[in-house]
Amino acid sequence: MIQGIVLAAGRSRRFGTDKRRAKLDGQPMLLRTMQRWLDARDPVLGDLLVVLREADEQERELAAQLRELGVPSTFCADADLGMAHSLAWGVLQTPRADGWLIGLGDMPSVQTASILAVAHALRPGNIVLPTHGGLRGHPVGFGSDFAQDLLALRGDAGARSVLQAHRQALQWLELEDPGLLLDVDEPAQLALATRQKA
Repeated sequence: MIQGIVLAAGRSRRFGTDKRRAKLDGQPMLLRTMQRWLDARDPVLGDLLVVLREADEQERELAAQLRELGVPSTFCADADLGMAHSLAWGVLQTPRADGWLIGLGDMPSVQTASILAVAHALRPGNIVLPTHGGLRGHPVGFGSDFAQDLLALRGDAGARSVLQAHRQALQWLELEDPGLLLDVDEPAQLALATRQKA
């Protein structure tokens, strides 16, 4: 079964406040994002996990909100060292997965159909990269053969080193979904995310 991992451990420095809690149609953005993932669960993409930063009162509160939604979370003590640490931590927590679908908590406009399309294209030896208009987006799928590469990730470059080291395994998947490209880094982008339909 493919494991969905959503990274939500950043500090929202460009946004100015905790963007995970920024309201989108009356709902915190992270919960809106996770609703898309919940709607995508099927026999292929079965389990979800959100990676939060080191546990404190605010993070525990966010974890409780996710739990109410039906989504488990985990706290990554090294999250401030870079996104790759969060990604590796999420993979470490899910060793029995047949592959990993890695998404971002600040991408609430990704269509459920796109999440499913990437999950269903995933095989043990491939890495599935969704695109829209020729531009690469998220979520990205990693087959089970890449477990050790993902566990070894460090720093703030995400999984870029894994993609560069395994170019022969890349599978590009063009989708009609502009939401694949829209991550909300600044408040002005929140309005754009609101206009994107499921």
